Amino acid sequence: MKFIDLNPHGGIGANCSFCEVDGFRFAIDSGLHPKFAGRESLPDHSVVERNSLDFIILTHCHLDHLGSLPLLSREHPDAPVLLSYGSSVLSRRMLSNSISVMRRQRSELNLPELPLYGRGDLSSLYPRMKPLSTDEPLAVEKDGRSIEITLHHAGHVAGAVSVTVQASKERIFFTGDILFNDQRTLGGARVPLSEVDVLVTETTRGQASRDPSRLREAEIVSLLEVVRKTLSKGGSVLLPIFALGRMQEMLVILDDAFRRKAIQKVPVFCSGLGMDLVNHFHEISQNSKELRFNRKVLKSVGARPLPRKLIPGRSLPMQGIYLVSSGMMVENTPSYMLATSMLGEARNSILFVGYCDPSTPGGKLLETKPDEPFEFKEVDWVEPVRAKIHQFDLSGHADREELVALAEKLSPKTIILHHGDPDSRDWFSSTLSPLGAKIIDPEPLVTYET
Repeated sequence: MKFIDLNPHGGIGANCSFCEVDGFRFAIDSGLHPKFAGRESLPDHSVVERNSLDFIILTHCHLDHLGSLPLLSREHPDAPVLLSYGSSVLSRRMLSNSISVMRRQRSELNLPELPLYGRGDLSSLYPRMKPLSTDEPLAVEKDGRSIEITLHHAGHVAGAVSVTVQASKERIFFTGDILFNDQRTLGGARVPLSEVDVLVTETTRGQASRDPSRLREAEIVSLLEVVRKTLSKGGSVLLPIFALGRMQEMLVILDDAFRRKAIQKVPVFCSGLGMDLVNHFHEISQNSKELRFNRKVLKSVGARPLPRKLIPGRSLPMQGIYLVSSGMMVENTPSYMLATSMLGEARNSILFVGYCDPSTPGGKLLETKPDEPFEFKEVDWVEPVRAKIHQFDLSGHADREELVALAEKLSPKTIILHHGDPDSRDWFSSTLSPLGAKIIDPEPLVTYET
C-alpha cells in the first residue's frame, strides 16, 4: 500500500490520508485544522490528481475529519463517499454549520477566500454519499480487480467507524478515532481481532497513561460531586462542551443525576449547534442499535435557551447549569462569554470535560492559578480566578495501553502512526518496536510504501 498524510501541518489537524492498493486509489477523511483558518486550515489535496480517486471513506463527523470533504469531493466527483448511517445524518448539519462559521470568520479575520465552499457544494456532495452497515463488507470492483471495504463501530462518537480494507495480498486496518469504553449514549468499539498486514493507528493519548483512579465512570462521579457542592452553596456551573457527542452525553448524565437526586434540580441552559444535533441524535437512535438517546431528555432536564445577548461581566440571569459550547472556551463563543460573568465569584465552578489545547482560552485558564487575573482579550475584560476550575477526563479516545494491546493482537507487519502530536507518536514508536513490525511515523506529503 502507498500512504501519504495530506495534513501539511502534521500531528492532529486537517486529517486526510491518501492510500493506493491493488490499483485502487482512495482517501480517508478530509478535515479542517482547528488552529488555522482559510486555506491554511486545509489538507493539501493537490498531491492527488483530480478525479483519480475510486472512493472516499469518512470515519466520523468531527470537523477535523469532515470539514473539507466538500472540496475533496468537488475534485473527485465520480468517487462515492463511504460512511456510516450515523455520519450520513450528522454530516449535513455539521457542514451547514461550518459554512455559517466561515461566513462569520470572513469579516472577523479579514479572509476574503471564506467560505471555502457553499450550499451548492453540499447539494452536489450528498448524492455521492453511500451509507454502509457496519460489519458488512462492500466489494469495490475495477478493471477486473476487487477489494473489500468493511466499516466497524468505533465508539468515538455517533457514526464513528474503523475500517478494514482487504486487498489481494494485504489486509489493512485503520483504527480511526476509537474508544473501547462505553459512553452513556454510545457503546464502545467493536473491531475484528484477526491478524492484519498493515495497522494505521491513532496515537492521540500517547503522552500519558490514564490514572487508574480516573476511569470514565469514576470521573463522572467526581464531576457530579463538584456540581452538587457548587449548587448547594448557591453557585452556578459552567460546562464548556463540544457540540457533537459530549453535549448529548452530558444531558443524559445530568438527567440521571436529577432523577437520583444526586444533585439539586436547577435550570439547565443550553445553546448552539449541540442543541440542534439533539434531533439528529434522536433520529439516529431510532434507526440504529449503536446509539442510545432520546430528545425527551431536553424536557426532562428542563433545558432552557441562553439569553439572546451575553454582556461581558454581567451577572447571570439565575442560578443553574450552563451546558454550552465551545469545549475549549474559544473566543466569542457562549462558554467564553459566560466565563466572564462566572470566573470572579468563588461560589461558581467552571468544569472542563475534555481536552483543552494549551493555546486556547480554556487551556490558558486551566494553567492560571487561583486569584491571578485572567484576561478575556476579545472583549477587553479581566477577572480574578476565584471560581473553582476543574478538568475531568471524558475523552473519546482510547488509552495508549489499549491501542498497544490491539496492535499486539493484530500482529501487523507494518504500523503507521496517525492522529497524534510528536511526543505521542514517539511513545508509540518506542513502545511498539519490540513487536518487530516496521513502524512508519509519516512526514506530511511524503509517500510511504508498506
